[in-house]
Amino acid sequence: MSRRPARDPGLQAERTLLSWQRTLIVLIVVVLLYMRDPFSDGAAAADAAVDPLHRLVPALGTAALAGMLMAHLRRRWRGTDHGRHDDATGSPPAPVARPWAMVLLSASVAVLGIAVAATAVLG
Repeated sequence: MSRRPARDPGLQAERTLLSWQRTLIVLIVVVLLYMRDPFSDGAAAADAAVDPLHRLVPALGTAALAGMLMAHLRRRWRGTDHGRHDDATGSPPAPVARPWAMVLLSASVAVLGIAVAATAVLG
């Protein structure tokens, strides 16, 4: 008879947190690439229809959202004793991210995608 080794109760929550962190870091990299202005060269950039300052609004909004979500997820993960249990009830914790976090992240990516498409068409 072989016994299965005990599972680490906080492992799934930590994997989820790491996955969220990777996603948010990639989102910030995409924002930085968008700010790099890949759609125009140096001479054409001066005549571009889209002012580079207009790129700041969606870029800073998305970056601020990514930072806010990162702080929220870290706080929730630490609040559940690194994903081991919910202190209030003693039961297994709720998921690290609430559904509104996924909706907010998806909406932010959609807005950034629309801004990139508009910049490509206008610039």
